Amino acid sequence: MKKIFKILILFALALTLFACNKKNNPAETNKVEEKDKTTATAIELEKMPIENFDFQTMDILDGNVIKSEEFYKEKPLTLVNVWGTFCGPCKEEMPDLAKLYDEYKDKMNFLGVVVDTNVSMDTNVEEAQKIIKDSGVNYKNIMPNPTTEDTLVNITAMPTTFFVNSEGKVLGGFVGKADKDSLKATIDKLLEENK
Repeated sequence: MKKIFKILILFALALTLFACNKKNNPAETNKVEEKDKTTATAIELEKMPIENFDFQTMDILDGNVIKSEEFYKEKPLTLVNVWGTFCGPCKEEMPDLAKLYDEYKDKMNFLGVVVDTNVSMDTNVEEAQKIIKDSGVNYKNIMPNPTTEDTLVNITAMPTTFFVNSEGKVLGGFVGKADKDSLKATIDKLLEENK
């Protein structure tokens, strides 16, 4: 009786392992991967904890003063990426943001906000400048000052990306690193909605 019981247990175990290790049909897997490559969907934007993002602060690379009301009016849409020098996912997504900027710079603004720097130039500025240059970023990156810090305290995770219209109103955004294709689909959708 014990032998039959052991055989049944081994048979059940073998059946379970076989079922769990069932391989996908490679043709079906390739179809799914192809579909994913060609139909990136826009990111569902969430309400952000800020309604407006106004600033008057310094560009981290050249030290020039940048004012939000002038910056936003240049284009109908601005992508604002809040990042820090300590944040691995932030640094990973920057080359994709740089490529998107090159593609969309005639249609919209891009702005980086380096949260762990400050306009006193005494915290992480050189490190941030190196990260910006190494990732190929050519869009403006600003440093927080007391005015922007009051707003940025509501952003609790990095990276956070949000979109602002030409009046400075935050349209929505998302937390975390996003892939380039999804970001591109989101930008296309928002540009269409904010002509």
